[in-house]
Amino acid sequence: MANTSSVTPRIAELAEKLIEDIADRKLRPGDRYLTTAGASKLLGVGNGPANLALQLLARRRVISRQQRRGAFILELPEDAQGPPLHRVHFLVHPLFLRTEGVGNDHILLGIQRELPGVHVQISFLPASEEAIFVQQLIGQALASSHTDGFILVRASCETQRLVAGSGLPAVVFGSVYPGVGNLACLDRDMAGTGALLARHMLDRGHSRLAYLNRQVTYPGDHLTLDAICKELARDNRPADALTVRCLPADSEVCLVEILNLITGPNRVTALICRTRRMADAATAAIGRAGLQRDDFDIAVCDYYLRDREKPQFVYPRPLEGDEQQGQHLAKLLLRQLGSPNAEAQRVIPIAIEFPDGRGP
Repeated sequence: MANTSSVTPRIAELAEKLIEDIADRKLRPGDRYLTTAGASKLLGVGNGPANLALQLLARRRVISRQQRRGAFILELPEDAQGPPLHRVHFLVHPLFLRTEGVGNDHILLGIQRELPGVHVQISFLPASEEAIFVQQLIGQALASSHTDGFILVRASCETQRLVAGSGLPAVVFGSVYPGVGNLACLDRDMAGTGALLARHMLDRGHSRLAYLNRQVTYPGDHLTLDAICKELARDNRPADALTVRCLPADSEVCLVEILNLITGPNRVTALICRTRRMADAATAAIGRAGLQRDDFDIAVCDYYLRDREKPQFVYPRPLEGDEQQGQHLAKLLLRQLGSPNAEAQRVIPIAIEFPDGRGP
């Protein structure tokens, strides 16, 4: 059996400790509660995680937070109405959680805002025997007296089909494979991503473009590639104006491949990268080749920015933040509870964003 791991998000764990503290102190509605500094001291963590845990309680309407006055108890957790779901399984490969921000604290806060009290469990999909692992989770969920839901992040076609066939509430955070059955999904505008970035490169005067994708291609990647090709055709560019590479999650492999593209005959000068890793490799390749960075344009299709981090590359910014996306995921799950066959799709609109607010 593959080595797998399931964890409860840390912020949710901290929030549960605060709820235990409220119960231990026998606080009632209207009573004053901890400040961020007080929660930080109680939990033994920094102000950042403590603040997020308090935010989570506010979204569950356990407390009310007022500027310069602190927090007050609103509703005791045991008095709240029972949640419609017992647990949400957030299925994701560890690589995407670590490098691309899927499943970050703000997304989880959004889920908890719509599903207060529901246990969100991040389950890491194994590199092998993924289907066996998912079948076990489904079996446990079906055997339970409670209702569990699933959120799938870049899962395989087989995993999507298994979950769709289970009849359990499920949402794909991304695109659904054709023919797997009725599955709700939330995805960024992947076609718009390709069109916006290709048009940006053409408007910048580039005649040779490269689209660098992951080695494993997902349905949304096809939409992006199709849109890039349509923009090139609309501009009457020849077929060899676009080079496509599908690369593993290995920085050195990406760097060497990009070196070949930017130094060979008919060199590529515009690179549309699926991931930040590829964009960083492109920057390194330009430096290693001794070329001028200003002669090249690099864009990223999906840019995970940590708090207060500024973008280094052009990218399609989602017009709905991570917390809003988490809320949408939860709402789509709730819709499945009303009708298991309620196919639903929501596309997150995007707008092109430039480093440091610069225009094209």
